[in-house]
Amino acid sequence: MSSNIKKSDLSIDSMKDKILQLCTCTGIEVLTAVGVTLYLLYLGKLTLALISSVVFAKLIVFHFIMDYYDKKNSQKISQNLSFKNT
Repeated sequence: MSSNIKKSDLSIDSMKDKILQLCTCTGIEVLTAVGVTLYLLYLGKLTLALISSVVFAKLIVFHFIMDYYDKKNSQKISQNLSFKNT
């Protein structure tokens, strides 16, 4: 029975992580980019929709790259701290 509790706790934790990821700056930007682009397409403003999607794409890619390097840097820092403690 304790294994079932652990599995459910793991699924809850993974769901929390996914929800928090959507609430990050990048998640909000993705949702905003999709909304703005779809609204401009609905209005028939194809040129503006293309421009906004290109601008948002650059911004989103930039945030994914910065997030990747931030995680990579934090792993190096935690490894350095663990070596110092031993």
